[in-house]
This record gives sequence, C-alpha cells and structure tokens, in this order.
Amino acid sequence: MPSWLPESAEGLTELDGVLGLRPSLYTRYRDYVTRVWSPDVLDPVLTELVRLRIAGLLECGVEEAARSRAAVHTGLDEARIARVPYGSDDPVFTPAESACLLFAEQFVLAPESVTDEQRKQLAGLLGDGGLVGLAMVCAIFDGFDRFQVVLGAQDTDPDLPYPMLVHPPGLDPDAPPGPPVFDPADPIAASPLALQPDLLASFLRMYATLWWDGVVDHPSKEVARLRNARVTGCRYCRNVRFAQAREDGLGEDLVELIADGFEESTLEERHKVVIRFADFFLGDPHGMGEERGAEVRDDLLAAYGPDGTVELAAGLALFMGFSKIAVTLGTVPHDFPTMVIPTPGG
Repeated sequence: MPSWLPESAEGLTELDGVLGLRPSLYTRYRDYVTRVWSPDVLDPVLTELVRLRIAGLLECGVEEAARSRAAVHTGLDEARIARVPYGSDDPVFTPAESACLLFAEQFVLAPESVTDEQRKQLAGLLGDGGLVGLAMVCAIFDGFDRFQVVLGAQDTDPDLPYPMLVHPPGLDPDAPPGPPVFDPADPIAASPLALQPDLLASFLRMYATLWWDGVVDHPSKEVARLRNARVTGCRYCRNVRFAQAREDGLGEDLVELIADGFEESTLEERHKVVIRFADFFLGDPHGMGEERGAEVRDDLLAAYGPDGTVELAAGLALFMGFSKIAVTLGTVPHDFPTMVIPTPGG
C-alpha cells in the first residue's frame, strides 16, 4: 500500500520517498544497513534468513519480496528461503541457522524470553562478536520493517521481478564523519556493542543525527523513547533521561505520566499523540494505515508535519530495536539507577 503521508521525497522506492524527507538521517540509515552485510558482522546467509523471518513476522511485503545479492551469491537458494515461514524448528536449517532464526523470532515477539543458555549457545556457534552482530542485525530490520509498515511505505512495483535481487544501498562517500565515537563516558559505546566497532560507530552517527539534526523537539522524541522503554521492558532505556529534553522542560513529574492512563493526565496533547503513535508502532503497525489509525494520523501530521512524523517513526525504530538488544543480550543489571545523561551526540 502507498504511504499515507501527504508528501514524499524523490526516489525509486517508497522508502526513498518517505525516509528521504529526512535526508541526513536517511544517509546514516543507508550507511548502517550497508555495514550490516559485512561478513565481520554475521554470515550474509544468516543475515538474510533473519531479515526474511522478521519481514514475514511483521508482514512487511516489500522486504519479503527482496533477496540480498550477498546471500544469494553465497549460496542461499529459493528452496531454503521457502522454508523460512515455518520457523526455527524446520530441519532444513543448520544448527546455527535454527538458533539465529529462533533468536530473531523472540527478538520480534518476546525479547525477554531469550535465556542465558541460548546466549551461551549462540556465542558458541557465532562467537561473542557474532552474537552481538546478530542482535544489531535484528534491531535494524525489526525497527525499519515496522517503520515501513506503520507509514505505509511498502508499495511494490508490479512490473519488477519477484523476487527482487537487491544490493546493499552503498556507503555515501560525501557523508560527514559525525561526532567522536567511543567516548568512555558514553554507556552505549562502553557496552558489548563495542564488539562490532564499525556497526556501533555507524549507529552512533545515526543516533546523533536523529537527536541533533532534526525538526522534532527533544521532549517529543524523549516521550517516544520512554514510552518504548516501558513497552519493551529495557531497564536502561527506562531509567535514563536525556539531558536536552530535561533542559527543554520534560521534568520527572511529566516523565511519570508516560504510562497507561496517560490520556487522563496533564501531558501536552502533542505528547499524547506521540504516545498513541508509539503504541501503534510497537503493538499494531498495520493498524496505523487502517481506519482505526485515521485520527492518530491526522493529529500527528497536524502536530509535527510529514517530515516530523517520519523523524518520530525513525526514532521509534531505533529506540525499539536497540532497547531490545539490551533485553535479549541481558546486559543491564536489575538495580540500574535512574539518572540524567548527556543526549547522544551532544
């Protein structure tokens, strides 16, 4: 279905038209997705199987219709791809493939269900860096499949062949390098994600762009981030506060209202709209394009415009994907305290 946004950027695909409304963020996204296909992150066949499984779970048709050249040229054929919808229990898959598919299924549906034993098994099969790479692969596909679904950016051209064989988007040689990476004071840079340094550096550049080169105010993005944290159950994301949103007026009294019952609270109406949008994104992304999402669409566009709506959706894709990494890898202690930290990239 075509996007419900009233305007779009130029491009060949629906994703070009939608995410292209935030061109600097789109450049950073393309950089990350290109790096995902490096064998240093994960075997491209494993990456492709995970990508297709997530696309099927989220019913993201445009992603289901694509085949990545890196995986096809490595030997992944349509016979095995046809078994992906049957999931991780299908005996056609190797132990490593089955373990990755199961992780992807849990990542999308129930990230808290990943166990220490599974993490140990995956680390044995993939190495510690491979396990982290798997989680970072799942994060970007889960997040941006939902992005495409929730905005309706998954219209496919009937004249194109099925399946469509595609390249990674490619690195942009003109993209600015971004802020310094791996600041020792940055808790993200000090996390296990550092086992994938190129991918982490790319993420940090993308995250900094989201926060500092945007059209949406910091408190609104912080509301989306904290609503996501409460849904995904990430203790780190739930307990940190980003400094710029706090400085711009989102105090702890308002943060406490980002919970069930928010409709009757004293939150600003535009922040209630962000929460409604976040709830569709996280729980029912297809519903946003249907009649039950019409009022939220209208309110969102009135409050933030098409480009701001895209920015909030991209923010939710990153907030959700990377909070699920913390949950599935089990890296956050149960007693993680509430604290205010610098806004990433600031």
